[in-house]
Amino acid sequence: MAFSCLSIQIWICVLQIALGVLDNKGTEFLVAFMDNKVLHGHDIKPELFVTTDSRHLVHINISSPGISNSQLRTQFTVSRGQVHLVQIDTNYRLDHTESSQKAILIQSDKDIVVYGVNRESHSDDGYLALPTDALGTEYYTISYSPSYYYTLFTVIGVYNDTSVSIHLPNTPHLNVTLNGHNYHRNQWINLTLNRFSTLEISSVADLTGSHILSDKAVGVLSGNKKAVVGNTGKSRDHLVEMLLPVSSWGKKFVTIPIPERHAGDIFRFLASEDNTQITVHGLIEGKQFHDQIKIAKAGHYVQKQYSSGLYSHVVSDKPITLFQFSMTQQRGGNDLADPSLITIPPIEQYAARYTFTTPQYSMGNYTNYFMFVVKSSLKHGLRLDHHQLPRNTIYHHIPGTHLVAGYVKVSVGTHSVTNVNHTVVGGILFGMAELESYGFPVGLLLKPLNSGCQRQKAMEYGDEIDNDCDGDVDEEECDGKDDDGDGHIDEDCRCCAPKISIPNVIVGRRR
Repeated sequence: MAFSCLSIQIWICVLQIALGVLDNKGTEFLVAFMDNKVLHGHDIKPELFVTTDSRHLVHINISSPGISNSQLRTQFTVSRGQVHLVQIDTNYRLDHTESSQKAILIQSDKDIVVYGVNRESHSDDGYLALPTDALGTEYYTISYSPSYYYTLFTVIGVYNDTSVSIHLPNTPHLNVTLNGHNYHRNQWINLTLNRFSTLEISSVADLTGSHILSDKAVGVLSGNKKAVVGNTGKSRDHLVEMLLPVSSWGKKFVTIPIPERHAGDIFRFLASEDNTQITVHGLIEGKQFHDQIKIAKAGHYVQKQYSSGLYSHVVSDKPITLFQFSMTQQRGGNDLADPSLITIPPIEQYAARYTFTTPQYSMGNYTNYFMFVVKSSLKHGLRLDHHQLPRNTIYHHIPGTHLVAGYVKVSVGTHSVTNVNHTVVGGILFGMAELESYGFPVGLLLKPLNSGCQRQKAMEYGDEIDNDCDGDVDEEECDGKDDDGDGHIDEDCRCCAPKISIPNVIVGRRR
């Protein structure tokens, strides 16, 4: 089943110009929670974490309008530096292959950041929720195999009468039973979703590369019910991420190893086009590392296991998405953490400012890490909660770039990240504990551009957009001079002449 997306693409472009570059902050979210393994009959409630960087009080409503007589109705407020935790009844968690109305609606009067955490005993992962205005009409799913239990993905309806077509991957022994019909590898599932609809597909066989097409925007979660990752142990963990639409995929990435582990990391490179060529160039304890990857077909992937010492630069000739899996904890070892699934943000989608919060651990607190990427010459301008990074922070050069990467521990609670030099930053939040872990981006832009940065036709003072595509944000004064030495004058200004007070503007979106 194919769709003519020209009118949709034009509409997205018009919306982008009107509202500025899209990001993970928003005023409306539709989320869900996938199947997870319940141990010993002790079902733990999934959780939503909500925070904001607004200077003003933000009013938030959470409900589930798709379910008649739903008891999920809560209202609260948050302000900058605060985080609000909402526990969701376990009846809203999806089960196996299921078509239902379990989407959860989150609405606010100002921009907020939302994380979903799907928790069971020793089975936990979280995801960065994406607002409805940043969702798309094309996705490829991700899981890990062997599945142990099931690989999963969930499609969330945002608009009524949304036509959805799902092309299952060419995976041997794949079997999906939905509404009395059996579907196998390479077959299409065609259906209509309404607003608040939730469709979960599960299979023992790997669902990675399932191709989802729709005529209106939808949200997609993907991962595993509970999986062993790698060959380091036998413990299992839930895996989940909210997927980036293909329109937001990139061509350049930086990889950072999971902090303070030695088992290595597993990566899946997933292609959106045929004959995709990828190079991985990095350093392992000062030694050069190089890998060449070719992916023959759109929706296919290549899996690699790399050293825990590898900091790398990934470059693709066509848009890809890149996922990192933390590996299973070794029984009896000190290499803590367990499986988790992490979306690695494309360099093209780095933003200038983030607000994020750490999830809670079912048996105490995680050890939390902020993993960062920043321009080398501006690394000392990086601010975590308005403070410089610790003096003992180690910065690793990323070959073929002007970037460095590293990590720092962060305390439980809400945090902010900025750079005084107004440059973009990449960031991932990772938490580890005994037989549990989570990981997801702290935030990112969601520009519907696969070709990387494109110069903006119009610039506003302090808009926190990289208007001239040089990797810096608002780096000039509008003073008639070439302040950044790039041969252009006043093309990316943080302020004007004479100086005036500029209000705090939320990254990537103009109000």
